[in-house]
Amino acid sequence: MKSLSRVLLFSVLAASAPSIFAQDIAAPAAKNIIGADDPRLQFLGQIDASNPKQPRLGYPGTGLRLRFHGASLSLHLSVDSDVSALTVVVDHGIPALQLLRKGDQSIVLASGLRQEPHTVEVFKRTETWQGIVTMLGVELPNDGTLLASPPLPARRLMFVGDSVTCGAGVENNSTCTADPANPSSDAFDSYGMELGRRLDAQTHLVCFGGRGLDRDYRGRGLADNVLNAPQFLDLSIPAEDPANRAPWDFRMWIPDGIVVSLGTNDFNLQKTLPLDGKVFVADYVRFLGTLRSHYPDAFIFVTEGAIVTDPLLRGYIQDAVSRTNDDRIQWVRANHYPGNGCDGHPTRLQHQQIADDLEPILRKALVW
Repeated sequence: MKSLSRVLLFSVLAASAPSIFAQDIAAPAAKNIIGADDPRLQFLGQIDASNPKQPRLGYPGTGLRLRFHGASLSLHLSVDSDVSALTVVVDHGIPALQLLRKGDQSIVLASGLRQEPHTVEVFKRTETWQGIVTMLGVELPNDGTLLASPPLPARRLMFVGDSVTCGAGVENNSTCTADPANPSSDAFDSYGMELGRRLDAQTHLVCFGGRGLDRDYRGRGLADNVLNAPQFLDLSIPAEDPANRAPWDFRMWIPDGIVVSLGTNDFNLQKTLPLDGKVFVADYVRFLGTLRSHYPDAFIFVTEGAIVTDPLLRGYIQDAVSRTNDDRIQWVRANHYPGNGCDGHPTRLQHQQIADDLEPILRKALVW
């Protein structure tokens, strides 16, 4: 009865669902609903698939890829907040923003297409703390057909970091005022996702805004029940509420390369509450050791990130890398990108520049 009530609810919501187009387009009246557990659907990123019929997306950049034959496509989902958003790409075209609202809903991903095969990609644009998205299924018109998707790229990249890695602030305006119609977070245009597209690689963003290696921007850590990188690394849903968290089995997806960008938030209180350098370096070595134990063949790139220019942080990270005695763990110098003057997060252009900095280094080390 629960699944039936959801289907009936979708029928009510479809006519008022937000659209990625300039004008709202009603979903097709004919129903051809395909469950989220259909193997022809390709889910992307570090997601919670413990219930295959209702996979949950927390991390930015997680999403869905599919192919279908038909003129239109809708997506059924549920969201636990009013500030989540998606990026939708139809036939490798221009990315479109799709705002979401709290609760069950049906959104039109594509309409008015030719009766031929099409590819649609959906990416979570916002972070876990901004909302968790539960996928419930897709809907085609009666004459539409879900097709098998082509294989995903063989190459795999993981990016572990904070808000910069998550794409926070990419869309900040010149006054840094909140615009509900255009959220500032945009994981799709983060440097990690950009590198994935350039290098034809699957991309996992394992990141959490405001968090660090040992402590968050407020100075809080594990003792305060605050997740930092060593804790959220092995989660698919790094929720604030422990009851809402979900584990991730690292054996499910093995990266070829890992970029680690941590330390900005650890250093946020450096002037008033300095880090213990010995502890920080030892903990960084331990974290790199965890990555190596999970992914013995991966090349690991470690950088201080684009915001903090303190040479002390750079020295700590260089020291940690050298202490690993691992020639497949490499420190990468980060260039400073100052944001737009009122917000220190890098802009869209600056994320492209970060990708410019990293691309030749990754290509050389990974022989890509």
